[in-house]
Amino acid sequence: MRVIAGEWRGRRLQGPAGRATRPTSDKVREATFDVLGALLMETGRGLAARRDSALPERPVGVFSGIEVLDLFAGAGGLGIEALSRGAARCTFVERDPAALAALRGNLARLGVDATRGRVVAADYRRALQTDARDGSVYTLVFVDPPYARYAQVELELRLSLHEILAREALVVVEAQRSQVIDLPLQERRHKLYGDTQVAVLSAGESAKREA
Repeated sequence: MRVIAGEWRGRRLQGPAGRATRPTSDKVREATFDVLGALLMETGRGLAARRDSALPERPVGVFSGIEVLDLFAGAGGLGIEALSRGAARCTFVERDPAALAALRGNLARLGVDATRGRVVAADYRRALQTDARDGSVYTLVFVDPPYARYAQVELELRLSLHEILAREALVVVEAQRSQVIDLPLQERRHKLYGDTQVAVLSAGESAKREA
């Protein structure tokens, strides 16, 4: 597993020991970020972030300045890719000990401190509740739970995800090909990769908050 583009392009990432987590492949991650880049430009979120970025010393690109949430982060491949491409901050939510060890090691080797890469060692439901209570808002959210748990996870997300989405936020859901993805969001792209499907959804103008 490696970083595809941006500040840390080509840098290798450590995967978690064991089989409790399933890292997104480099091929799927690259294709997903190509889609995200195009959609951010289309909505103007990326352009606004470039004007308002608090990190002018970092490479300027369509991801610059956005706030990212990586649920079921594993070793952090998706969130780290977003940071490498200029995202302002990423919150990584993971509770598996082996995945947490790999995630923290990857962030440390890349020199990502807690102000840019916040690690929340907690269940995703508690993390979402805390973020909603604290008023946290995200422009980009990754949802990549274990395939066997997706149906239950989706039920929880239908109740709580809207509380932390910025207007026109993008939500990336990775699930098994046979799984039906039915979140109350607008589908913008849908791709199949072998036994995996990736849906990119948008909160549209109905989201309550601005990032």
